[in-house]
Parts: sequence; structure tokens; C-alpha cells
Amino acid sequence: MMKKMLTACLMLASLLTFGTEKYREKIALKVLYVGYNPDKAMPKNVVYYSTTPSVVEKIYKTRMADFKAFLEQRFTEVKVVDVADYKVEMSDEVDVTLMDAGPVNMSANFSRPMVLMHAMAPNVGLPLGLKFDWYCQCLDDEALNIKIDHPIFNTPNAVKLSMVKKATPGSFFNGYQGVGTPKQMDRWRVVKQGFSSKEPYLIGMVSHGEGFNDSPDAESISGGVCLKNAEAVALGRQGNYFMWGFAGSPDYMTDEAKDVFVNTICYIKKFDHLPAIVKKVQIETRSGIDELIYRLNKDLYNQAIVLRREGNLRMLKMQQELKDKKAKGEDIGHGNEMFLKMPVTNDTQSFEDYVKGYAGDSLFAIYGTNISLYHKYYRQNYEYFYPSGVYTLQLDHDAQKLGISNRKVALLDKCVSLLEARKEVAMAQRLLERYTTQKFNKAAEWRNWLNLNRNNLFYTESGGFKFMVNTYGKNVPVGQQQSYQLPKAIAGGESTTADPVAVSARFIPGNDNKKDSLLIEAKILKGWHIYAYVSKDNPFVVTETRLELPEGAVADQEWKTTAAIPYPGNEGMFIFEGKANFRIMVDYSKAKAGTKIKCGLYYQVCDETKCYPPKEKILEILI
Repeated sequence: MMKKMLTACLMLASLLTFGTEKYREKIALKVLYVGYNPDKAMPKNVVYYSTTPSVVEKIYKTRMADFKAFLEQRFTEVKVVDVADYKVEMSDEVDVTLMDAGPVNMSANFSRPMVLMHAMAPNVGLPLGLKFDWYCQCLDDEALNIKIDHPIFNTPNAVKLSMVKKATPGSFFNGYQGVGTPKQMDRWRVVKQGFSSKEPYLIGMVSHGEGFNDSPDAESISGGVCLKNAEAVALGRQGNYFMWGFAGSPDYMTDEAKDVFVNTICYIKKFDHLPAIVKKVQIETRSGIDELIYRLNKDLYNQAIVLRREGNLRMLKMQQELKDKKAKGEDIGHGNEMFLKMPVTNDTQSFEDYVKGYAGDSLFAIYGTNISLYHKYYRQNYEYFYPSGVYTLQLDHDAQKLGISNRKVALLDKCVSLLEARKEVAMAQRLLERYTTQKFNKAAEWRNWLNLNRNNLFYTESGGFKFMVNTYGKNVPVGQQQSYQLPKAIAGGESTTADPVAVSARFIPGNDNKKDSLLIEAKILKGWHIYAYVSKDNPFVVTETRLELPEGAVADQEWKTTAAIPYPGNEGMFIFEGKANFRIMVDYSKAKAGTKIKCGLYYQVCDETKCYPPKEKILEILI
């Protein structure tokens, strides 16, 4: 009898444990999932990204059904809709919207709770000025730097995270932050398999962590294993939007991650009608000065030279291995065919050019290659830098003259006092307008504003190096919200920090028989690069040529390129720096006069610390 009772108890315990998922009480929320309906043809540019295209095709067929089944287990009311059929008004009928597909255009006035999945975070965030920028589509399967006491890990599901200490990702040491980064970090698995797994999966997204927490409407909650730094944001919130950077659907999430995802949906509901109050207009924050000090180092330069030579030897070895495979009759693929024909160069950048690339010509004219003087200059003036562009800073000689940090309220006080005393009026007015969003003309108006808001001021570098009033959670009409936007860069034929790659195209005359060499040239700003070749499991985008010929014109099969150089710290990556040329022979003798040849490049440009989204530039040449 005792044995039967024990058996019955064990069976009951097992049934209860096994059935927890199935019979857990549903949460009373209405959830709308916006994705791709697999009954429709897969769009050309789906938002999902993988180094293996077949993975995207597989996921496209199952992802919507996967989310629907999971959400219906956890919430009382669930709707799903194809992104092409989504209307903003649909979000007004539910509590939380999950945005898992694009393209979609969200109004600046939208204030309903929304979770932005993977690349949809910058796709939605960038046009709105949210802090969910495109740092890198290179997030793998694990989270780290986690705020484990945050509500998304504790309520309504109390989740005990299974943390495992592992070696710190190598990219975390590439930059000034790496100096204080531990060699091992605790990790929490979110996705069962990542893009680096034997069976690759979708790749997630991270945003810049620098400046993410500098306004009361935003919070960074977790980083992740990626190819950038430890500060990169994988999980974060600004206003009524939540960024879930990981790409896994429920079938690919760990059980713990499923519970945290449910908690996230519940958490963002609390921010209904609480939109962001700060627009991100500045990528380069003061931490960029720390990076300059770190990069201006003779040892780093010498190390880069050694790594380049070692990389060239690897490149030659890889090319020989590809030649051997071809000799055996193997198909090495189009990308490897291009890599096989890539020339190798042992040319190296001089130390003088290395320093100019970081410090600029003006400072180089003063300090030359004396690194200690650069370090002294940046450290002495650290508190006086402000934006000269989205990706650059300049020294504020006005704040330097006063000797007051531009991130201290004391600077505002001093400037108002100068206006009241009618001293240095022009400078004081410049500084007040430079570091606030106000445009008062009288000292009394400035004093009244400062006294009224002093205790509610916050300073934001991502918002433009501005002091703003904390109105978060208060009912402020959209027209009266604080905002600041840097002047837009003027598009031109030269590379700039706003657009580091200038693309041009022209024909190089041949034998006057209308069979000429078409040259596409990419001028790449100093310190930036585009990708010539990446290993199969690497998420960065390889540069591709684009060519569309009119009827009657024909081109050779092979493009010729300038030499690629090895990327330090990554054995399977080669890049173009400075100038990259792409040539192909085109015979347009039989093409009709007045028709056009369309050509260009598809590429991704990055520097040591940040990346732009992939971009396509198409040019037209009249025949």
C-alpha cells in the first residue's frame, strides 16, 4: 500500500511538473504579433538575416505559426497579421504589439507599447530618433552584462538565470573599454543556437551602449555576445518601445528566455502612452576621446603592421587551398572565386599617416608624432568637447575659456550671470543655446527658466550634448516637446563622417571600339573600411558590385579589384581601406545611344568601434 501511494505521488508530481507549461494561467493581455505570413511569397528584402540564405527561407515558413502558438499559451487574446497588412490603428486595439517584420513606418506620435525584434529595433528606431541605432547585426545566442534584478527577469515569472562563466568575446578587448574588461564573463543563453553554431541560425542586433542611459526615458538592461564591445545593448527600452535584439522565435528560445520574453511583454505595457522625450542625434559621445587616446599609441601601430603581414600570409595560404579545391573539380562558390583573384599587397601605412588618421591634419601640424602631447591635449580638454557632426567632436573654446565643464549646470549659471552683468554677452548666449534647447533673448528669461527647472535638468550626450528638462511621464503636447537636430550634412562627392564611402564610376577608354574598362571607385574615409572577404559564419556584409546593362551591351564575367588587407584580430576577414577599385570590361558597341548603364556597390562600412547599416549606391552612365 505504501509503495502504491509513493508511486501515485511521484506520478502526480511528474504530471504537475510536465503540465506546468500547458496549464499555467494565462496573462490577461491582448497581444498583436506583426510578422510575415508564409502563405504569401517571401519578400525580396526580409528583415531576417543569416550567413546561410537557406536558414532564412526555412524560418520564413514557420516563424509566424511559432509565435502564434506560443503567445496563445501565455496570453488571453492573441492576433497575428502580415506586416504588409499592418495598420498603426491595429495597435490601439491591443495592449502590446510585437514588431517582427518590416518595412513599417511608425508615426512620431505613436505611444502604444511595442516590442521591436532584432533588426526591427533600428529599422523603426532610427527614423524616430530612438537610441536603438544600427551598431552591428552581429548578436549571437547569449546575453551578458545583465541587470539581473530588473523586472523582466523577475515578474510575473521569477526566472533563475542559468549563468555560465566563459571566456570574454575577443572583440570586447578591441578598444579603450577592453583595458578594464575581465577575461571571463557570466553568460546566459537566450537562443538555443546562434549564427556561430554548427547549424547556423538568424543573427540578432545590438545598439550603441554609449549614451544609452543618459536620459530618464531609456534603460540598458543587457548586452550580448557580439562582434563589438561589452557596452553594446541587446535588451533595452526607450519610452514605449522595447528592443529585444535576439533573433530567436519561441521554438529556438531556451525555456528561461521564453519566460523573460513574456515578462518583457508585461513590462512594456507599463509604458503605455509614455513616449521617449529625447531624440538620439549624436553617435560620438565623450567616450570617443577615450578611444582616441587609446588608439594614438606607437605599440598599437607596430602591432597592426605585424598583424597585417601575418594576415597576408594567411590570405596566400587560403587562396592556395581554394586553388587546390578547384583543381580537384570542387565548386568553391562565387564569393571564393572573387577572393581567389584578389591581389595581395605588403604596402603599409606610415606612422605619420596613422596618427593623422586619428588626430587630423590640424593637430598633426602642431604635435607631429609626439604621442604624449596628444594625450595631454585630450586629457586637459576632456570636459570641453562638443559635436561638430553626428560622428565627430570639436573643442569648445568658449567653455575652455571659462574653465567649466560643459556637462555641469555651473556652466549655465555662469553664463546667465554674465548676461545679467552684461559681460561677454555674445559668448554667454552662444553657450546657453549650445547646451540647452532654449532660445531666450533676455537674461531674466534665462534666469527664470534655470531657477524653475534646475532640479529637473538632465544632461544627455546622445541627445546632442544638451541640458534638458525631465518631462518624462508628464503630459506634454508633442509640439512643445524638447528636440534638437544637428544640421544635415550636404551630400557631395567626397567621403565624410556622415557618409564615409564616396562611390563614383567612369569608363577608362580602350581602343575606341566601344569596349572599355568600367571602373567603380570607392573612396573610404580614413579610419573606416568596407569588407572584401569574410568567413562563412561572419555576419559582416561583403562588398558586392552592381551592374545593369541596357540591351545590346555585354560584360565580362569577372571583376578585378584592388588588393584587400587583413583585418587585425580576425583571421578570416579582409577589408578595403582608403580607395578600392572594381573593374570590368564592357562592350557597348551594340547598345543604343542615349541608353544608360547602371552600376554601383552594395557594402557595409565600419570603423574600429561602429558600423553603418548595409547600403547600396547606384550610379548611371549615359552611353
